[in-house]
Amino acid sequence: MGRTVNVVGTENCNPDGSSRRNIIRRFVREDLYVTLRREQHDTHDINTVAVYVSTPRFFGLLGTTLKQIGYLKASASESIASKMDTRESLTGRVGSYYAPTGKNHPRVILVLEY
Repeated sequence: MGRTVNVVGTENCNPDGSSRRNIIRRFVREDLYVTLRREQHDTHDINTVAVYVSTPRFFGLLGTTLKQIGYLKASASESIASKMDTRESLTGRVGSYYAPTGKNHPRVILVLEY
């Protein structure tokens, strides 16, 4: 079964100072697989799910690293978080994205399959 969900918080910066919108512009493509992680330390929403993409380190010579591009929209994260907690198989890929240079809020839509 597949479900589409929006990624939010794409306009923010990550704790290391990297710009999520720049990461999206450089590395996000349709059908790119993403990594979903629970954010257990979030005190506002216990069901927060962060979205990461794999990016090359030093032109790929040092492998890859995960960079955050945002969070799953809150209306979808509760059911998805519960599936993650029960260890159900859950994969996500980019269904579509829109990130032109002049736009500060890139839009990323994921397709989740479980």
